Amino acid sequence: MTSDAGSSRYTIAVDTGGTFTDLVLADERSILGLHKAPTTPGELFSGIQEALGGAAAGQGLALEELLARTAIFVYSTTHSTNAILQGKVARTAFLTTRGHPDILLYKEGGKEQVHNWAMPFPKPYVPRSLTFEVTERVLSDGGVAIPLDEDEVRRIAQRLAELSVEAVGVCLLWSVVNPEHELRIARILDELLPGVEVSLGHRVNRIIREYRRASATVIDASLKPLMRRHLQDIDTRLRALGFLGEPLMVTHVSGGVLRLGQMMERPLQTIDSGPALAPVAGIVFDRAEPLTPNRDLLVVDTGGTSFDASLVISGRIAYTREKWFGPRWAGHMTGLPAVDTRSIGAGGGSIAYVDAGGLLHVGPESAGAQPGPVAYGRGGTRPTVTDAALVLGYIDPDDFLGGRMRLDLAAARAAVEAQIARPLGVTAEAAAESVLVVASEAMRGLLTDLTVAQGRDARECLMVAGGGAAGLNIACIAREAGVRQVLLPKLAAGLSAVGGLYSDIMALFPRGCHTVTSSFDFEAVDAALAEIDRDIDDFFTEIPEGQTLQRLRSFACEARYEQEMWEIDVDIGDRPRFDGEAALARLHADFDARHLDLFATQQPGAPIEVITWRGEARVVRPKPALAAGGTGPTAAGADGAVAVPAAWRDAVFGGAVLRTPVYRGNALRPGQRIDGPAIISETTTTLVLIPGSSVLVRPSHYLLDVGDVPAAD
Repeated sequence: MTSDAGSSRYTIAVDTGGTFTDLVLADERSILGLHKAPTTPGELFSGIQEALGGAAAGQGLALEELLARTAIFVYSTTHSTNAILQGKVARTAFLTTRGHPDILLYKEGGKEQVHNWAMPFPKPYVPRSLTFEVTERVLSDGGVAIPLDEDEVRRIAQRLAELSVEAVGVCLLWSVVNPEHELRIARILDELLPGVEVSLGHRVNRIIREYRRASATVIDASLKPLMRRHLQDIDTRLRALGFLGEPLMVTHVSGGVLRLGQMMERPLQTIDSGPALAPVAGIVFDRAEPLTPNRDLLVVDTGGTSFDASLVISGRIAYTREKWFGPRWAGHMTGLPAVDTRSIGAGGGSIAYVDAGGLLHVGPESAGAQPGPVAYGRGGTRPTVTDAALVLGYIDPDDFLGGRMRLDLAAARAAVEAQIARPLGVTAEAAAESVLVVASEAMRGLLTDLTVAQGRDARECLMVAGGGAAGLNIACIAREAGVRQVLLPKLAAGLSAVGGLYSDIMALFPRGCHTVTSSFDFEAVDAALAEIDRDIDDFFTEIPEGQTLQRLRSFACEARYEQEMWEIDVDIGDRPRFDGEAALARLHADFDARHLDLFATQQPGAPIEVITWRGEARVVRPKPALAAGGTGPTAAGADGAVAVPAAWRDAVFGGAVLRTPVYRGNALRPGQRIDGPAIISETTTTLVLIPGSSVLVRPSHYLLDVGDVPAAD
């Protein structure tokens, strides 16, 4: 496709996943296309540059010209997440209040069996050898009980230099109320340890819970040298290729973007930022479908290495502070308000195997980008979900990624037969179908856990399915979960990249300020909200005044019934002020309604504890249309033409080999309906329609009806 506007200004969004790097290109009017390239783990920019080359060629431009005409570049990366999981972060020290060196060890229990003394605690994020106690003490009211021993801090700084520390996380008790000591320590460290990165707890995550704030602080510090180098390198290399646009936009874990300079000071925000964009895209595609109004969304993203799921409730993305990296209790967490995504190791590259007991497993180990599935011909020897789908006839080996990559069907079949079929005593087709069944059941279980945790019934949700491997088994997953309709974008293989394209410049500003409605501290709460409001004003000033972009602010609190364990979010308006009993009554009513919505129970009149107050600053960016032809009901089915298959091939459904029609996505017209069994081949994804299902073609997506679903209990 070639742009017909020589002066078009482009927006590019890139998402570097574990297997593929996805790039979505748009001009001022609409999305122009999705381009994919294998992710290059040791050299991420190579994958980005290959995807950029494909985008430029698609517009009939040289790469330099495409970048010169690109105004905005949005970048999403798994670099920080992988660094944490692999332990490839900066050598980091932890400074904390004297008497509290074990915050990172004990965490919130610290191990699965907290009272089993025979079970050792897992290693803390920062070892004891790099943990230093500082003589000082601030009280919960902000008063100073013990002054800061500055000479001691200088001695610690000297020791940090001897230990070749690259970063320091400073988190003192009650610094969220009075940060004076943390700020003084930072000045001393800057003076004595130039070049060493420093993160302060009251700046990184200003909440009351001590472990979460401390963990967030040291993780942020450990990422600063790595992510500063990485982001600067990406920006430098883009500009060397001809990019002249606005500062690089980097996506973050709350589902928005920040400018390069802002994100280099907040590297913690980049963790798990890719999956956070999927629900942003889910909302956009849902709004483009006239037959699915006013429904909660279950957004799933099936990539090469993982299956991610998230919820959009009444048009709002669900957030959580309970995201662990590694095992629950034993791993690490940031406590940041993050998009509530759940993940399992089940994607197109997930490896299937039969254990010594004769049981079939799929994942969590993945073939990744290198070597990839057996069919890729890059050295992979263990069969994956993609290999199984190839054996079943779901994927055309000569038309993968629009024909740019040919798959080796014979090699995939041989691997499935030798490693799965023979140990199970079945045919290669039966073994391949079993691989997809096992993977689908794991995915279905994750969806059930997610929806139940948010007080939702999957049977009442619309599913938005993304990821290059989503279409292979999404009809089966939805049917088993009780979901009747699935919206699968034509850009499904780049769902998170699409989310980057539609995300706004956004930041969250929390303040820990505990109070109970039975003795509400009006003065302290209003002071906390006013401070958040000033932070939002400061954030808005970082966006150039020349950009006439809409600026929005909103506030929420994290509250619970007194003595409950965990909080829930409650919206409290755009400029809240608690100026009397009427405002308190509104908070009670809103909290009760939210609690009832989530848990089907409420306690009207019971005291409510508020732990944290939070502000959101949002600068609304211009958005392109999803498709040039429009997405409303008038765009569908102008002539009622019957879809004509491009080919026929044998595919396996329920153990039977069926002669199955294959349709090319670019040949289908909006309004056409296709009944299963059938296969729809898009350039970057494949939609498999199982018997009994049907699909309605839209300009930007497919609306899938999965047919009969299990009856409610």
